[in-house]
Amino acid sequence: MNDKRVSELLSQNLTSLYGYAFARLYDKDMVDDLVNEIVCEILASAKNLREEGAFWGFAWKIAENTFRKFIRREETSRQYESLDPEQAAGLFEPSAEHTYLAQEEQSEALYLLRRELSLLSQTHREVCVAYYVENKRCSQIAKEQNISVEMVKYHLFKTRKLLKEGIGMTRMLGEKSYNPGTFRLDFWGDSNYYNGMFDRRLPGSILLAAYYTPMTAEELSMELGVSMPYLEEEIQTLVDAGVLAKNGNVYQTNLVIVTEDYEKEFVRGTSGLYPAVAERIFETAKALLPQVRKLDFWGNDYDDNRLLFGLLNIAMVNGCFLAGDKSPVGEAKPLALGGHGWVFGYDNDYVHHHYNGVTMDSHNKAGTAWFSAENYRVIQDCQLYDHSHFLQKVEAMCDAILGKPESDNETLPWLMENGFLRNTDGILSANFPVFDAPVYEQVRELLRPASEMVADCMIEISDRAEKLLTEHAPDAVKDQCGDIAKIHHRLDAAAFLMESLIAEGKLTLPSEKTPLCVWGVRM
Repeated sequence: MNDKRVSELLSQNLTSLYGYAFARLYDKDMVDDLVNEIVCEILASAKNLREEGAFWGFAWKIAENTFRKFIRREETSRQYESLDPEQAAGLFEPSAEHTYLAQEEQSEALYLLRRELSLLSQTHREVCVAYYVENKRCSQIAKEQNISVEMVKYHLFKTRKLLKEGIGMTRMLGEKSYNPGTFRLDFWGDSNYYNGMFDRRLPGSILLAAYYTPMTAEELSMELGVSMPYLEEEIQTLVDAGVLAKNGNVYQTNLVIVTEDYEKEFVRGTSGLYPAVAERIFETAKALLPQVRKLDFWGNDYDDNRLLFGLLNIAMVNGCFLAGDKSPVGEAKPLALGGHGWVFGYDNDYVHHHYNGVTMDSHNKAGTAWFSAENYRVIQDCQLYDHSHFLQKVEAMCDAILGKPESDNETLPWLMENGFLRNTDGILSANFPVFDAPVYEQVRELLRPASEMVADCMIEISDRAEKLLTEHAPDAVKDQCGDIAKIHHRLDAAAFLMESLIAEGKLTLPSEKTPLCVWGVRM
């Protein structure tokens, strides 16, 4: 920082500096002297400061050090002026400021000791507390820790050394201690045993902190502002879940984090690809309307807009399957907590998501019906299929597809309230297109050209995504980027295509709750 800017900041805040001096000096006649010395010290040192945002933390530290020097110098001066060298050598009464300073130094020493104790690893910490605080003998500690007496002595020696070194260090808490960030998990697989793991901030903050740089537990403790006794259990839980890897004494995040910086860069580079593809897909589906209306299925009398939403969604979903056939996602891996699939995350609260969840090929227990529901973010005011109580909702939806009588299924009121189902004289019916299996196969074949266009678009998008995501990800998880790019971006490509059609006015959103992108099949 330059002298002019430092002078401006100091002149604007002289009142604060005087308040600081008045609060610490009992002799108010010395306030001007102390403030002048503080200002001079700040002016002399501030040229080494690069960021203005750190100025006041820097300035108050200088003020504290200057105050200490000021008190010691004044005390020394008072001692020599007030004592008779022959009769009272070495005898003097400490001033109030000197007493305050001594107490402050004692408190700081205690704080530093506690700080360093909080950073010790579990065994070092437990041995140290048992010996020095609980006054246990080495033999007793050895039995409790299930180690030899010699190892107890080694831990005590090592602990003393670590404490001595640590107390002399200047340690700064990291950004995550006051700005923990946001981590959100995404799962793609058969059984999600990770649900709820990141409802609290600390586990996600650990993964964010250790994503690009491997960190020891002690470094994580300082970065997060959390002492080791509380942090160790969280770290072990993440290691056991396979989302944090331990290599020697360092930890690093073991999943891909789709960062906000990456998302923004990717959208900038690909947003121009969608409009032309979306128009071709739309015109292809629209040309099929006369043929589709001749088929026998529930919903063939919907208006053009509603029926096109349904047909385009079928093309999008089948396009995703075709893309998987042409350029497959890797085989689902067994996950540490059980099940098979992929786990990845985001460093934001899903702000770049273009979906609010998807449900594909969900069959009832009897295997007599299934449905698909895609919650594109752009249609969320019309359709938002909630995935809670998943199995009960699947049964209720399939009962409506089959035209069964009303049951005691607890999810029926919600499904009817949100427009997915109807109840007419105790008989359930679907408020979305329903096909018999052979008719659905005809529709799918008619839409194949549109689905092929979707698939080609998705493959191009995911190939670009894999390249860019690999550049953004740390070396430890680069091998996961190909699968994550396909899983995440192929679905998003379908959403971008839908958004483009709505933005261009080719599709219109209704004003009432309407399941625009749901269809069912009777087997």
